[in-house]
Amino acid sequence: MVGAVIELRNLFLTYGKQLIVDDVSFGLYPGKIVALIGPNGAGKSSVMRMMAGLVKPDSGEILLHNRQVSNIAEIHSEAGFFIEGPDFYKNLTARQNLMLLKTVRNASEDIDELLHRVGLTNAAGKKVGKYSRGMKQRLGVAQALLRNPSILVFDEPFNGLDPEVKQYLMEIIRKLAKDENKSILVSSHILSDLEQLADDFILLRNGRVFLNGNIAGFKTERQKITFGFEKRPDEKILGQVALGKFTGTDPWYWETSLTTAETTEAVKELVGYGLIPFEIQRADLLNAKYMEIV
Repeated sequence: MVGAVIELRNLFLTYGKQLIVDDVSFGLYPGKIVALIGPNGAGKSSVMRMMAGLVKPDSGEILLHNRQVSNIAEIHSEAGFFIEGPDFYKNLTARQNLMLLKTVRNASEDIDELLHRVGLTNAAGKKVGKYSRGMKQRLGVAQALLRNPSILVFDEPFNGLDPEVKQYLMEIIRKLAKDENKSILVSSHILSDLEQLADDFILLRNGRVFLNGNIAGFKTERQKITFGFEKRPDEKILGQVALGKFTGTDPWYWETSLTTAETTEAVKELVGYGLIPFEIQRADLLNAKYMEIV
């Protein structure tokens, strides 16, 4: 297995007497997207801020290509950050903002190509003060891509976005990992989105890593499944196919617990009995894990 591009080891952070980050360790790998999740106050943003050099940890270390980082500029030479909704000069256009950042960061990218990548070509000459929330989020992704970083860190990039813009941004992030082999860490409260997007997840609780793992691997576990039927189905047949109970009537909802593979087989059996569900609901994996600690 290829080693971690960037690795956090035993990070601790306190504000006053309050322990915010408590012995957090994890790594980011090429071509992989890691979801960082947890309730408010769990330490997600603090971890990302330490990675960006905005906050200095009390102890612990950050390694880049297995070498300890001594200067935060080393990370910024290979990483792009979207943290807490990056701000821009409102009286400048998107192109002017990126040109300014390009000069400051000594980058070499074609700004118009960068704007095209995030879908802002037609708004490149528009002042950022007149941008919608979604347009500003896309511009935030564009600034993170300056200097073609191998590591990307996105803190709540989907906040306040309509479904179309959100899916557009998710596809951009997905392609950055899969097509360009970038190592990506993304945090969001919209867990169903992260389940679609990420390969692995890290669940924080009270500043500690409560649970982590591979999302595809956890899909072999049983989850709550609900089948919806327009007419009352035969309860005996339902019990034979998937043991459970009715949770609603007219329409009729049958709740059970199945793996993804078992759900597929159950649907085939139900159809064979002439019981065709008009709806199948599956509890989000990350949401289920999240609810374990809430």
